[in-house]
Amino acid sequence: MAEKQQEQGNGTNLGGLIPWIFFFQTFARNFGQVTTNQFMQLFMTDYAMMQPFVLATVLAVGQVIDNVLSFVAGGIVQKANFKSGPYRTWILMNGPLLTLGVFLIFLNPNIPQAGKIAVFVIGYLFRNVPQNFIATAQNTLVSQVAGTNMNGRLTLTSRLSQGSNASMIITNFVSIYLINFFNNLLGVETGRGYLVVGVGYCLIQTAFQVWVYRALSPYDQYDPDLKKVESSSVNTKVSHMYLDTFRNIQVWIVILMYTIRTVASSTLGPMTAYVFRYSINDITRMSPNGTAGSIAALVVSFLIPPVAKKLGKKMSQITANLLVAAGYVFMAMFGHQNPLVLITGTVWVSMSSTLSAAIGINNYSDAAEYQLWKTGRDSRPFIMSLHSITLKIGRTLSSFIIAGLLVSCGYQALGAGKAIIDAQVLVRNLYGFMAIMYLLSAVVMSFFAITDEKAKEYAEENRRREQEARAAIVQ
Repeated sequence: MAEKQQEQGNGTNLGGLIPWIFFFQTFARNFGQVTTNQFMQLFMTDYAMMQPFVLATVLAVGQVIDNVLSFVAGGIVQKANFKSGPYRTWILMNGPLLTLGVFLIFLNPNIPQAGKIAVFVIGYLFRNVPQNFIATAQNTLVSQVAGTNMNGRLTLTSRLSQGSNASMIITNFVSIYLINFFNNLLGVETGRGYLVVGVGYCLIQTAFQVWVYRALSPYDQYDPDLKKVESSSVNTKVSHMYLDTFRNIQVWIVILMYTIRTVASSTLGPMTAYVFRYSINDITRMSPNGTAGSIAALVVSFLIPPVAKKLGKKMSQITANLLVAAGYVFMAMFGHQNPLVLITGTVWVSMSSTLSAAIGINNYSDAAEYQLWKTGRDSRPFIMSLHSITLKIGRTLSSFIIAGLLVSCGYQALGAGKAIIDAQVLVRNLYGFMAIMYLLSAVVMSFFAITDEKAKEYAEENRRREQEARAAIVQ
């Protein structure tokens, strides 16, 4: 087994099925999350009749609990070391928990408002908390499978991006039509279509992740010798994980950049439903708009890896952020009541985003390798978990931004999926905010100091040290 893991660590076997395992991992994850990502806020304000700032406060409470748990998730994943698979076991557990969460979020029971809020918060936690663990496991598996092969890591993160885009094509194309179908079948005023489609997608995710768990078996097996290696991921003290990482400025730069982008993306998803409902006056047009963007992103994602390798990780992130910002400026200026502008802007943004998506979590990997090289203590799984924390913080902040945007355009819910709103102001404020956030993320990323060459040097030196430590155990 040790020889097999060493072969994978050298990145010598990254052809064939391995990259596609990562493709289908994110393909499945998007199926489970898409309905809540796009329609949760709309459902809670239009059907559950929660006021925007009440919803924002409820989401913030849920996020605070989730954020606290996310700070310890990385340490738990790093220390757990399941015999059934240190990292892929977390992937297997995700589907059933997410299904329960989505069910409770869209249940909207016929009980007083306080009870609805309690049910929603419980569902929200079941939906979000497991993501801390699955993201840590998935991100760690990228560097574990590819090892010191930096191009191999880029290949795997590119497949993650492509899997995400592929699932978005399907879900963007059919989601709103399926929701409307089941809404009409079960009663438009109830919004039960959101519940049926959300849970259905989660069940599809669960089936895929069972396959992913089994397919990754040769590359993620329990290693009893790891406990004997000094300062290995299992043996590193929790206090050192936090203290070493706190002192790592490069980690903070990546965290800030991703947090800013998550604030933007978490704001855009729910607000897009409002744009098409009230500016375009036809929410079903979300389908061709989102589908066009996803198709463009998928096509470009297969072409972009050589460009990303040429530019390097840092410049790829900066360039992508600037291009995305330009697209949102165009949409802010000309998007109101113009679906063609929105489709064009969405396609541009989607294609531009593939440049950063191809890099994926490699910036975290580089910062983690640097920290191990500098301290001699392996906190790499823990650092990979920090990406989940940026998602949680970003979503917490976005809940208030969504509320603020709705208030800024005079939103007043009338019930049964209707509201009063100044749609022109909504479009201008939403996409203008998006442009500012992506410009800011480009500025932050300009301070990242780890070059691609240095990252490879750190990874190779870390591997050499680990091999020497294992050899000492055998002797």
